[in-house]
Formats: sequence, structure tokens, C-alpha cells
Amino acid sequence: MIRIPAVTSDNLILSQAQEGNYPPVDREIIHSVIDSAADGCLAAEQALRLLDAIGINRQKEIIATSVTEAKYAATDIGYPVNLKSISAHDNHLDEAVEDISDENTLKMEFRRLVLSSDVKGVLLGPSLKGTRVYFGVRHSARWGHLVVCGTFSGTGDRPDNFIFCNTPVTKEEARKVFDRIRGDRQLNEVSFVETLRRLSALCHAAAGIERMDIMPAVANAHCVVALDAAVCIKKPTES
Repeated sequence: MIRIPAVTSDNLILSQAQEGNYPPVDREIIHSVIDSAADGCLAAEQALRLLDAIGINRQKEIIATSVTEAKYAATDIGYPVNLKSISAHDNHLDEAVEDISDENTLKMEFRRLVLSSDVKGVLLGPSLKGTRVYFGVRHSARWGHLVVCGTFSGTGDRPDNFIFCNTPVTKEEARKVFDRIRGDRQLNEVSFVETLRRLSALCHAAAGIERMDIMPAVANAHCVVALDAAVCIKKPTES
């Protein structure tokens, strides 16, 4: 989980919504995930199910154990693709190959990656280009649920330039965040705004969300795609 700075008047955009104004989400799946989980951090699969339930795009990943499976997976995902070896043991260093754009290179690199007896498969994913962006949620005793956004500078591992919105996040408020984050980057405003508002909808549907990190997401002129997510919950106690 990423550490984020304190909320101040300079980095907080207050919600002006008079009542809830949320995009549609799959509340049945959200409640199923939350109700079946214990307090604490969710399993990775559960966190990704929440992303799907609220309609946030995430990268498509497929595990292949043969050249034939890798070919079908690359066609399904769409070139260019990235490959990453999957080790059978934790002490083995996984190897990655990026930006494979044709089938011949795919075959060659797949065979090279699986030469090691410790490799049990290869993970294929899209080769996404764009700006690394952080999206998240924090629950605050003072502000309630806050939707958080930040960008990464250069090759840094931690996001900066954080902006907070308390919920519900309206389109106008999400656009304010977009304007402050964008700078001179080529980003898709509609996708960016929808991502913020769908996180706001998640907070409304699941009061037990304590914190969430989508880190990173890749944003470009066409879309916003989440690469990974981590979620912690703390269910409200019944009175």
C-alpha cells in the first residue's frame, strides 16, 4: 500500500453534490466480494473483481504454457505484447520481454523464457504506452471516503502531485482533478473522469472500503487501464 500525504486545503477538492450522483456499478458482485471477505487486505483476485464490478478497465493477462497457447493469447490480447516468466519457486528471478509485435519474435522469446526448468509458464499482457497514474481510495474520520489521484515523475516508484476529492465526485469535480493532473500530457478526459467517478460509486456501494490502491494505471489519449489493485476493508460494526 502506498503512503500518501495529508489532506490540505491545497490538495482537496470538496464535493458540491447535493445528493448521490453515481455511474452504474454491479452492486451484487461488490457485496458478494465484501461480504465473503474478512477485515484486512483482500486477495488479489477479489480486488480485481471489484475493478470489474465498477467498470474500470484493467489489462488483460493470459498465462501460456506452450507456444500454441502463447500464439492464441497474443492474438486475443492484440500486439504488441509483453511476456513475463512465471517461476515455480519464489527465489527464482522472473524475466520479462516487452513490445513483441510479431508472431516469430513471440515464438522465439517464449521458447527462450521456458528453457529454465524452474519456469512453469509465461504471462502475456498488452504493451501499454502512456502516463503512469495513481488512483486510490482512503477512508478518513473527518472527510469520509476520499478518492485520490496522483502522477509519477520520471521513473520514480512513488506517485506525487496528489489530489483528493471527497465523495460523491461529480463530473465537474473530476474534471478539476483532470485539469490539475494533466499538465502537457495527452490524456483522455472522459476515461479519466469516469475512473474517478466509478471509484466514488464503489465507496457508496461498499462502506467497508478502508483503502484502495490502483498502482499504476496507464493513461493515454485513448484510455485509462489499471495494471494492479490492492484493497483493504473494515466492515462497519452493527449497533
